Amino acid sequence: MKSLNAFKIALAAAIVAVLAKAFFGSQEMIEPIVYWNKCFLKDQGECEAKKTQEFSVTPAPLSIPQEQLDDLKTRLSMRKPINGGILSDDPWENGMNPLYLEEILSYWENSYDWRREEGYINDNLSPHKTVIDGLDIFYLHVKPPAVSSTTSHEKSIPMLLLHGWPGSVMEFRYFIQSMHKLNPNYEFIIPSLPGYGFSQAAQVSGMNPCQMAVVVQKLMTQSLHFDKFFVQGGDWGSIIAHYLAFISPNEVLGTHINMPQVRTPIWAIPYVYFFHWEDGKRSGLLPLGQFPGKMLNLWPYLFQQATCPNSVGIGMQDSPVATAAWILDKFYSWTDPQSDISKGDLITNLM
Repeated sequence: MKSLNAFKIALAAAIVAVLAKAFFGSQEMIEPIVYWNKCFLKDQGECEAKKTQEFSVTPAPLSIPQEQLDDLKTRLSMRKPINGGILSDDPWENGMNPLYLEEILSYWENSYDWRREEGYINDNLSPHKTVIDGLDIFYLHVKPPAVSSTTSHEKSIPMLLLHGWPGSVMEFRYFIQSMHKLNPNYEFIIPSLPGYGFSQAAQVSGMNPCQMAVVVQKLMTQSLHFDKFFVQGGDWGSIIAHYLAFISPNEVLGTHINMPQVRTPIWAIPYVYFFHWEDGKRSGLLPLGQFPGKMLNLWPYLFQQATCPNSVGIGMQDSPVATAAWILDKFYSWTDPQSDISKGDLITNLM
């Protein structure tokens, strides 16, 4: 019994430490001027031209070189057979379902059409880029018909949409359509967060949700010159939205988040679950029910990415199979099983 309690204490302490680092870290520290590009910091000559582009806005239609798409298809076609991995009646018990993964990979290799997705993005979602604090920031800018031919924002309702992990700007494609049916005056600005999609990753340490809030605040106010705007954030985007509302109270008209955080000391969550709830009554921990126990099986990804991201990131960069296995497992775990997300939409997010 003592060894079990010691294990619980150690596990709870580890969870607290990783969550504290991942969600808080040094987020309260905001430097007034930060360059996230190494050559900006060294004042190298090749950055002089880029410095003059700070906050400038240019269209950025997607056009992935065909050789990159051919290389991807070759890697998919040369993948090794996926053997074993299912040890019980639940094929997802040990992570990614090998049978579903093979189904996705086969569709990706033989049926998925990136050029069609690329055309949809260029024709309907208006991709742009800007330079903020030394980083190339990619974003979608979907204007309402009333302002599509002008730079004026007078008739629009600007809304900043912030994705999380393992999401991307493409998770909002159907949301935009639904919102425009409700009110055609919405104007959506959807950035890829630094290091996601086509946005450049920070080349120096220190980038965190609070710093990302500074980046998207500059996108809205200095690149796009909005005086007021609304914000929606999910997952990491909800944390960024929280900080954005804090640092820009005069610009943010309202914030909606779908991963709300209660600022109760974070250690209270594992402490209550492990030590102050009888085993037979944990299902009554409303509204979470069995969710805390399930999350214990999912948290290893957070430990890995918060401490040793290169250990999985380098392999994922080289292998589409590794990328699909790591990310789609999270989509299954965190998505309503009754949702009808298509294989094509899942793969577009992987791309």
